Amino acid sequence: MRLDLRQLPGTSSLVRDYVHAFPRLASFYAGNPQDPVAYQEQADRCDTRAYRRHELRDVLLAQNEGWGVSHIVRQRIEELGHPRAVAVVTGQQTGLFGGPLFTLYKALTAVQLAARLQVELRRPVIPIFWMASEDHDVAEADHVQLLDRTGTLVPVRHASWGSPRGFIPANLRLGPAIAETLERTWALLPATEFAPALRDALSRAFAPERTLAEAFARWMVHLLGGCGLVLVDGADPGLKRLAAGILRRELDEAPRASRAILEASESLRALGYPVQIEARPDGVNCFLLREGRRGLVRDGNGFRLRDSKQMIPAAELLRLAQDEPERFSPNVALRPVVQDCLFPTLAYVAGPGELTYFAQLRPVYQAFDVLMPLVVPRASLTLVEPRIGQLLERFRLGLPDLTLEPEQLSSRLLRAHLSPDLEATLTKARESVGEIFRGVGEVIGAVDPTLKATVGQTAGHVQGHFDQLERKAVQALKRRESEMRQQVQRVREALMPGGKLQERVLPLLPFLVRYGPALLGTLRDAIDGPGWDHRLLTL
Repeated sequence: MRLDLRQLPGTSSLVRDYVHAFPRLASFYAGNPQDPVAYQEQADRCDTRAYRRHELRDVLLAQNEGWGVSHIVRQRIEELGHPRAVAVVTGQQTGLFGGPLFTLYKALTAVQLAARLQVELRRPVIPIFWMASEDHDVAEADHVQLLDRTGTLVPVRHASWGSPRGFIPANLRLGPAIAETLERTWALLPATEFAPALRDALSRAFAPERTLAEAFARWMVHLLGGCGLVLVDGADPGLKRLAAGILRRELDEAPRASRAILEASESLRALGYPVQIEARPDGVNCFLLREGRRGLVRDGNGFRLRDSKQMIPAAELLRLAQDEPERFSPNVALRPVVQDCLFPTLAYVAGPGELTYFAQLRPVYQAFDVLMPLVVPRASLTLVEPRIGQLLERFRLGLPDLTLEPEQLSSRLLRAHLSPDLEATLTKARESVGEIFRGVGEVIGAVDPTLKATVGQTAGHVQGHFDQLERKAVQALKRRESEMRQQVQRVREALMPGGKLQERVLPLLPFLVRYGPALLGTLRDAIDGPGWDHRLLTL
């Protein structure tokens, strides 16, 4: 079942227009990804650019060998050295146990789009997944959310980390506490024929000695290694040396790029669109890695650490960027430019937030003379298990209905499915019985006045039976109402957990436990390219 993105809860006006009214936004992007010709034109533009393909290949081979990649991934990395090779890139912050479902959907969208374009363009098209392993959001990366046996959403957090200063997934090790985190996770999952092998694979990936980034990479290799997806760790020093020119130029010219973002933001707001990146007029679009990620601002002829106000002379910071580029990390605005200066990027597979912030970045690409890619929306899916599908059909519910609060939704369904006139019908029946027995009493009384009392007693017995029937009906309604509320709550938590889209909350893990590795093939078949709509996929 397909759902128009305009009906999808929470879809922004910009995303709706990007899919259905692209000309309104054309000036903010490199091209229309729904135009088949745009991909050939973008590939031709890539052909005119110089990329450090062989050095990049060496860095990627070294990274991926450490994660135990397959022969097909090595082959795809080698193909990047071909002068006509291009890439379909996507990426995401590295999260515990692979993060929410949409992370996998992004990866599979890149895989499927690259495969299609390789045939259409008759050139190597390599799917790339950029692991944003220097993002520092502990609360986003350190947990998964699972449904328990009652259908209640339960977070499983790797709590031993707390909020350490300097947290980035690239350098924080899981430690011995990961064993207990895994135990709490498996306690919420069913025992199935697939569970033992899956448990072993997850434990091998998320081992105590690994960083979160390394564990994430190994888990992705386990899931998608056979698809030829090439993983990239953005924290790799060798990779940063290849992109050092961009980092130095950002420092040297700051806040030029930030001001360009602000101008684009004003243009978007004037058209009524939201903006994703809140740039500062004195902002620097990279972090200094010193006890974590430290934000920088331009202050006169030098720089200042945003959190401590400490001043750093411009010459000192530029020298550091020249000699040790690994000490810097691009922020959300500069990271796409770094990616696309390294890779001959045909298209970037974006989530809704990324698609929005790319609208602010065209002048940044122009400022660095880097080719901006086509931006395609990732596939968007809701997985519907058989029992949940039956309840959806029974209650005639659609995904937009599930945005209602559980109490509102239950009340609406109760009004639609339960008889609203039970009390009125019973009252009418009592009145009718009373009238009948009054008539009977008059007739019987004319025959024998002593029998009128017996008629009254009989009427009382009948009314008592009505009372008993009403009590039983009310009890049955309460049971049915309670059952319906539980069923509605289960549907909502399965498909819109916590009022959010399933793909943004639940991980792949519980579905893999129930449906086994064949599920990956099912998802790969369902994701045949960009997410121009939302799909409800019945398992």
